[in-house]
Amino acid sequence: MITPLLFIGSLIFILVLTVKFRISPFVTLISASFLYGILEGNDPSILLQVIGTGAAKFFQILGIMVFCGVCIAHMLRRSGHIDTIVYDISCVVKNPVDTAGIGGFILSLPLMCCNTAFVLIAPIIERTVGKEGKAPYLYVAAIGSIISFVLIYPSPAVVPVVTTLFSNLHDPWALNTILVPLAGLFLVLLLIYTRVTGTILPQEKPCPSGHPRLKAWAPIISPFILVGIGLIIPAVSFLSIISVALFAGLLVAMITVGKEAREIGMHEGTKYAGLIMFDLCGAGAFGAVIAAGSFPADIYTLISGSIPVIILPFILAAALQAASGSRVVSAATTAQILHAAGYPGIYPAALILMIAGGSCMVSFVSDPYFWLVRRFTGDETWGVIRNYTLPLAGIGILIGCAGIILQFISG
Repeated sequence: MITPLLFIGSLIFILVLTVKFRISPFVTLISASFLYGILEGNDPSILLQVIGTGAAKFFQILGIMVFCGVCIAHMLRRSGHIDTIVYDISCVVKNPVDTAGIGGFILSLPLMCCNTAFVLIAPIIERTVGKEGKAPYLYVAAIGSIISFVLIYPSPAVVPVVTTLFSNLHDPWALNTILVPLAGLFLVLLLIYTRVTGTILPQEKPCPSGHPRLKAWAPIISPFILVGIGLIIPAVSFLSIISVALFAGLLVAMITVGKEAREIGMHEGTKYAGLIMFDLCGAGAFGAVIAAGSFPADIYTLISGSIPVIILPFILAAALQAASGSRVVSAATTAQILHAAGYPGIYPAALILMIAGGSCMVSFVSDPYFWLVRRFTGDETWGVIRNYTLPLAGIGILIGCAGIILQFISG
C-alpha cells in the first residue's frame, strides 16, 4: 500500500516544479514518471518503454485534432475573421455578458483548446468595453470556454476518457445528447450568476471585420457539417471521425483566410500546437506509468466501502488538476488509472461528468489558465481567485452532482 504515498509525493513534486520553478509541464510530467516508476521498483529500461508507449498513445489520439484546431484559431486571428464571428454572436444574443460567455463556450470546441479560445476573444472584449470594464466579461468568457471544453465530445478533455474507458462504445457522439444540454444548463447558470454578482458595464457591439460571413464561419462550421454527414450516411462514415473533420476544417481555413494569414497563422499555430502536444504526451507518459503499477488496485482497495464508487473519479481528477494544472492531463490520467483498476461499470455520461467536475475544482496557481486570465484582466491574485477559481469550483460541484444524479437515474 505504499503506492498511494508515492502518488501523493509525485503530485507534490509536480506542483512544486510547476508553481515554484515554472518548469515546462512536459519536463515535469516526464520527470515525475521516472521518479514514480523507479521508486516503485521498476526496471529503468522497461520504464522507458512504458513512458514512450503512453506518450505515443496520446499523440495518436490527439495529435491531428490539436494541430488542426490551434492552426485554425491562429489563421482566424490573423485574418480578422474572429471579429466577424464574435460580432455575429453579439447580434444574436444581444446581451454583452451572453456574448462573452457563449463566445468562449462555442469557440473552444472547434479550436480544441479553451485557452486558445480565450486568447482570441479577449482582445475583442477589451476593444468593445475598454480596459476599465473588461474584467467581468473576460471572467465569464474564460469559464464559459472551460464548461464546453471539459464536457462535450470530441474535446481533448473528453476523448481520452471515452477511448480509454469506453473503447467499445458504438457511437460516442450519442453522449452529446446528454452532455450538450447539461453544458448549456451550466453556462446559463454561469451567466445568471455573473449578472447577479458582477458589475456589468454598458457595451457597444464589436465592429465587424468586413470579411464575408461565409468565409469567417466556414472553418468553424465545416467540421460539424462533415461529422453530421458521416453519421447520417454510412458510406462516408469516416467523415464522422473528428480528426478527419478537423483536418477538412483546416483546409477550408487555409483557402478562406488569404495568403498572408495562412502563412503566419500556420507558422504560429504549429509552434503552439507543438507545445500543447508535448504537454499532453507528458500526461500520457505519467498516466501510463501509474496505470502499469499497483496503484490503481491499491487505491481502489483502500477506498472501497469508505466512499461511494462514483466519487472516486471526481477526487482523482481534482487531485491531478491541482498538481498538473491541466484539465486534459487530469481527465486522461484519471481515465488510465480507472481502466487499470478494472473500475466497475458506471454510466458513460455520468463518469464523464464526474471527471469533468473534478477537473474544475482546483484551478489555482498550477493552472496556466489562471495566470492567463490574470494577465488579461489585470486583477490581483485574490481577484482572480474570487472571480475565476471559486465560480469554476462551484460549477465543478454542480457538474459532479449532475453525474451522481445521472448515475442514480440510469441505475
